[in-house]
Amino acid sequence: MASALRQEIVSGLWKSDERLPGELELARRFEVAHMTMRQAIANLVEEGVLLRVRGKGTYIVPKDQQPAVSRTLHPMALLFPSDSQRLDPYYFPELLEGFQRAMEEAGHRAAIFSDEIADTAHLLEPGSAIACLLFEDAQVQMIERLRDSGLRVLSINRYSGRRSIPSVYIDDAMGIGSAVDHLVGLGHERIGFVRGPATNFDAMDRLRGFRDAVKQHGLRGAVEAGEGFNEAAGYAGAIQMLTQSHRPTAIICASDLAALGAIKAARDLGLSVPRGLSIVGFGDFSVADYMLPALTTVRQARLALGRTAAESLIELASGKDISNVVLSADLMLRDSTSENLSALMAAR
Repeated sequence: MASALRQEIVSGLWKSDERLPGELELARRFEVAHMTMRQAIANLVEEGVLLRVRGKGTYIVPKDQQPAVSRTLHPMALLFPSDSQRLDPYYFPELLEGFQRAMEEAGHRAAIFSDEIADTAHLLEPGSAIACLLFEDAQVQMIERLRDSGLRVLSINRYSGRRSIPSVYIDDAMGIGSAVDHLVGLGHERIGFVRGPATNFDAMDRLRGFRDAVKQHGLRGAVEAGEGFNEAAGYAGAIQMLTQSHRPTAIICASDLAALGAIKAARDLGLSVPRGLSIVGFGDFSVADYMLPALTTVRQARLALGRTAAESLIELASGKDISNVVLSADLMLRDSTSENLSALMAAR
């Protein structure tokens, strides 16, 4: 739809600085749904072809003021959560920033659609290359429908289904494994893990990484609790583990926010961090450096993930076959972990 409207603008049917008719009128003219026309106009505003003036309407941007845009063989689009700020104020905004910055630097444009639109395929031009975030089963089903409809698709986060769909993702499991390695190196054997949401793919990968590392090191005192990425989940999970008769001496959390809750739980139980309990987070959010103590955590390169997704999507839209791209998750050592003092005392 954006392509048809763009073509009318390029052909000169609409003059520079001319005000467009309203969305409803345009939708009737092109015989499409109002939502479809609204999204098309939003995409052209994003491209710099149209300009919205509050209280006045939408206008054609003069050609000499429109940004130069490189072309690919296929149009590009990104499916993104409309309420991303509410879902995760750290993860989604940085990912989107990295994606848009890479697109702009390469001279390309990608339409951005809400992943809540029920029939996304009808909004996309035939042959489009589309990137979709996968974090639960609903997104997997959607991206598979798009793939089956003939579109070229890219998953952001690991896709493990049966279709031939390339992925760009961060190796969360490896990152958690490095956290376990670090704690074992400090003498910890009873290590706890605060799980993320049970249906979230990132949480599943982190839990898998924890269990694989526990098995690799032969740890018998490992425990799991909690279910969430937020502070409340970290607090509840830590309380559950720390009130057991054989409590862990270290806890890894599936999120930095959960780690914040775990630190509060430890203090409420009279345990100091890190001398009484070592804590590791995941994400390396901006709050990690400002916690007391500063949080040892696994860095999730969200800007790099968005940038890499954009670069892969451009290649896909250019007609190239692309492979999976895996980014590392690196452990950032700060002040919330220390040697297992109880093990040191026992050894004396």
